[in-house]
Amino acid sequence: MTDSLVPGSSADSIAGGDARCERTVQSLYQRRSQEMFGFVRRLGLDDEDASDAVQETMLRLWRELDSGTEIADPDAWTFRTLYRLGIDSHRLTRRIRGVIDRVGGRLTAADRGHHDGDPAQRIDVDAIWHAVDRLPKRQRAVLYLRYRADLPYERIGLALCITPSAARGHASTGLATLRRRLDNEDEQ
Repeated sequence: MTDSLVPGSSADSIAGGDARCERTVQSLYQRRSQEMFGFVRRLGLDDEDASDAVQETMLRLWRELDSGTEIADPDAWTFRTLYRLGIDSHRLTRRIRGVIDRVGGRLTAADRGHHDGDPAQRIDVDAIWHAVDRLPKRQRAVLYLRYRADLPYERIGLALCITPSAARGHASTGLATLRRRLDNEDEQ
């Protein structure tokens, strides 16, 4: 097998085999790591998240090849996967922003993954989700499905066997409880 993975080469379609998987992933990483990193940086990820996305993509490529999946164009597959990871990162930030907005906080640049925000003004996203974890089971489930899974209330209702209006009520009550708890923590 040649190490070349460019379209039109004899290695166009790659699948299976430990040594072959390793050579394919290593070759692709050596040839394209800078472009991959630059691509996800331009999607808005910071250096750390971009590096993580590249590594996650390489791991996914390895798993797919090792499982016997045939990948006709590893370069295209890799950049498509990087794009999807970048979009997933933006969606997660949007969901976190939704929770923070609902509990009355502010999402700073640092919370969006850009670490140039004032640490004193930064909302601790982990603390918010930790506070969500302390809510009653139904409220916790509704808030998670709404703001982490980005489901509409109709689908949340179906998932939890409740009506959409009950799901809205649990979300409203949960957010009010979060506001009170976070306000109390700020006062102390």
